Amino acid sequence: MIKFKFKTASARFGALATAGLAVVALSTTAMTSLAGFSAQIVNNANTFSAGTMQLEESQGVTNCFSTGSGLGGTVTSANSANCAINKLVGTLDQLPAGTPLTTTVTMKNTGNVTASLESLVFSACSAAAASNANGYVGSDTTGFCGKVDFSVGIAGKCLYPASATVACPSVPTSAGTLAGAATLGTIDQNSSPGMVLLAPGASQAYTFTAMLDSSATNADQGLAASMTMTWNQA
Repeated sequence: MIKFKFKTASARFGALATAGLAVVALSTTAMTSLAGFSAQIVNNANTFSAGTMQLEESQGVTNCFSTGSGLGGTVTSANSANCAINKLVGTLDQLPAGTPLTTTVTMKNTGNVTASLESLVFSACSAAAASNANGYVGSDTTGFCGKVDFSVGIAGKCLYPASATVACPSVPTSAGTLAGAATLGTIDQNSSPGMVLLAPGASQAYTFTAMLDSSATNADQGLAASMTMTWNQA
């Protein structure tokens, strides 16, 4: 007698499942082996920085910085500060054709960026009673600024009144006055002669001279002229 063995459907399914698991296991092993190769580069030295621009004005032992806080310090968005250096000297009781008042200030680029703009801006000039006038005040408040002879110069050149070939005279003349400077408004690197563009650490001296013109009259007694002057660097 011959006996036949028949596999049931569940038995056949079990065999197929076992074979399938073996194939999956083999595939998984191969993938794991391939994934073991990798490479990586980390750029951890990427930086970007801004330059610095700070302006210093000095006269003797007085130093003013655009930050308002000395060399370095925190820089505000304005990067602007007031400075008490008096470029008109401020000596009281001047006489017509008297002694010229002269002072020299030094501007320095204390940042690390070379300037592409240097300028000196003159505001409007005004006249009012001097601090020691004691009520004895002349009436020529509108004309007094035009009677204060005034010059600004660097070595070998006069920036105001302009002369590119000779220095400002030691005794200023009516060719330049505070009223005239106010009308001019601005001296910069494009003026003729122009201001000096400052590289980092570089400096430039500017000499200011003022004197009461010989044309001043009794109506100018007891008056004082005032003008704001602003240095710009960019």
